[in-house]
Amino acid sequence: MNAPNYRREGATVNFAVTVNLLDAPAARQVKEKLLDLPLDGVSRVVIDLGAVEFIDSSGVGALLALCKRLPAGAAVQLTHVQAEVRAVLELLRLHRVFEISL
Repeated sequence: MNAPNYRREGATVNFAVTVNLLDAPAARQVKEKLLDLPLDGVSRVVIDLGAVEFIDSSGVGALLALCKRLPAGAAVQLTHVQAEVRAVLELLRLHRVFEISL
């Protein structure tokens, strides 16, 4: 995860998580990258979780840390969410925080 994983298109930032396991070691790196995103004037952050097969509380924490930095009214959309990851997010009722799509 050394290369930039994001692309800005107007008021939208697209970010790709490129790890299979979003556990404690990977979550630290992902969180750092998410917190470095340029968010001035952003109304939406789209996070591609297509590569993620497993997420733990550290991974969830990394995603939530981004929410705290967003401008008022901005949304986070999680895309390409695999069934196992979606189940964890729904169990934690985070489908109320994030827009989640397949």
